[in-house]
Amino acid sequence: MNMRSVLFCGLVTCGLGAVMGLAVAEINSGDRNPKSHLHYSIAGAAIGLIMGFVQEAIRQDMQAARDEEDTPTS
Repeated sequence: MNMRSVLFCGLVTCGLGAVMGLAVAEINSGDRNPKSHLHYSIAGAAIGLIMGFVQEAIRQDMQAARDEEDTPTS
């Protein structure tokens, strides 16, 4: 498994999750918590990081299984 690729995908989705968290905080502008933008962006970043790691790990595992299946045996 290429850990650099897994890390890169995790960080990219972490950034996207943070932006989505900020968008949700803007939509929910009636929240009385003054740090709601920070809380929503941290939660979105954490969820994005985990989802990116898992998604890329599964993709690489499936690719390895597909390559192993396509390899001719003697």
